[in-house]
Amino acid sequence: MLTPGQPVSALTVSTLDGNRFDTTRDLGKAGALVVFYRGAHCPVCKKQLKEIAGAAEKAEKMGLTLLLVSGDDYRKAKSMAEETGVEPRHLGFDLTMTQARDWGLWISTAREGSEEPSLFSEPGIFYVLPDGTLYAAWTQSHPFARPAFDDILSAVQFRLDKDYPARGQYHGPLAEHDGGVKLEAADGPNAEAYGNSSAAD
Repeated sequence: MLTPGQPVSALTVSTLDGNRFDTTRDLGKAGALVVFYRGAHCPVCKKQLKEIAGAAEKAEKMGLTLLLVSGDDYRKAKSMAEETGVEPRHLGFDLTMTQARDWGLWISTAREGSEEPSLFSEPGIFYVLPDGTLYAAWTQSHPFARPAFDDILSAVQFRLDKDYPARGQYHGPLAEHDGGVKLEAADGPNAEAYGNSSAAD
């Protein structure tokens, strides 16, 4: 699971312009937006990519690099670029499902009788800072209810304007608060330190 404030999993994929996008190298002054989409079989993805293509210039003026990537092969990715207006340099292809899983994406199998690949990742958008750490992520387990790309850019701009910190960074012991006293489950690793009397039984 990727955690805000921590380095993202290294990702290198081929892009339609004949180059390769590398998260250890190709991050803009403000970072990068890495957009994982399901593939050419997904009409919701086509709508999303058209939206992003229309806002790509705005994103780049903000200092962001863009990568839109799926497990599609070159032929399908090229068709997707032509249909949606995404620039070839922004469109990656041949994402492996291991890479998708490393980024915390859900993976689906093809529905019987559909044109879906045997395995493909569900959608996600990740805002990666220039130092290679994760700032924010928006992921779905299904094709619907994706955030508007303008909202994503507004979040980036807010961070740039206010130096707003990444949220969701805490990964220490979990505890509940009861009357000002921190209590952890009796079998929790720090129950005794939190004064849970049952931990000493």
